[in-house]
Amino acid sequence: MANIKQQKKRIGIAQRQRMENLRYRSTIKTLFNRLQLNVDTGEKETAAKTHKELVALIDRSVTRGALHRNTAARKKARAARLLLQEAKQDATTLRKAKKKAAPVRKPAAKKPAKKAEKVEAPAAEEAPVEEAPAAEAEAAPEAEAAAEETAAPEAEAADEAPAEEPAADEAKEGEEA
Repeated sequence: MANIKQQKKRIGIAQRQRMENLRYRSTIKTLFNRLQLNVDTGEKETAAKTHKELVALIDRSVTRGALHRNTAARKKARAARLLLQEAKQDATTLRKAKKKAAPVRKPAAKKPAKKAEKVEAPAAEEAPVEEAPAAEAEAAPEAEAAAEETAAPEAEAADEAPAEEPAADEAKEGEEA
């Protein structure tokens, strides 16, 4: 570990640059696989768009220094050769291509859902307390009917809003008691 402040900064800079170069290389591989998939399935328009995006990214990575210019030339030539290939017709290739086309990804919402389950667990223990206002809510239709009779004609356009407010007030009173 460096002791000098400037060397510590330099380590951080080098790490950021390394991660950016890694992103470039990874994205190039992903686009190349996508191009291969599009060519195999016979989607020429999508393959052409992917090829254009791939070549642009390769050129950008050379200017940024993530790839050597000879490596970039080799990758672009390989992509161009791939683009000229005919679509595969055998069942095995098509089955694999369809499987790759619809990758199974884990939803990003799983992590917050687990946290929510942990929060809901104590709420489940308090469920009997919440059932008491629900019992009072059964008596709420009578209060709703009375509230609708006394409501102004302008409030009739939004029938549910005035009807729900007294029920919510009664529920709050039930919780306080």
